Amino acid sequence: MTAAGIHADGVIKNEEIYSIFDTAKLLNRPPGVSVTDKSGAAGVSFWVNARLGLKGDRRLDKRHPGILKIVEWVDAQYAALRTTAISDEEMLEQAKQHLPDHFK
Repeated sequence: MTAAGIHADGVIKNEEIYSIFDTAKLLNRPPGVSVTDKSGAAGVSFWVNARLGLKGDRRLDKRHPGILKIVEWVDAQYAALRTTAISDEEMLEQAKQHLPDHFK
């Protein structure tokens, strides 16, 4: 689990190089991200793709307009002095709001 966007971006680009362990095989779960003010667009896109099960051509890039809207919301939370990670429930609500085509 990481909260840093740069780490999430590394896993997105090449999981085998970025993480020396096959966490899915060893821990029965894939790498994850905890969304915070350090996650950025890479962390948010990693969370969305993992939670919504988006693979291959369906994956959303960190430059996707809906992802960027969620990043704006996350940033606003921390600008308002939030100190805790964004919950999965909050992220899911944001994904439903900003990525409605992926919930049909």
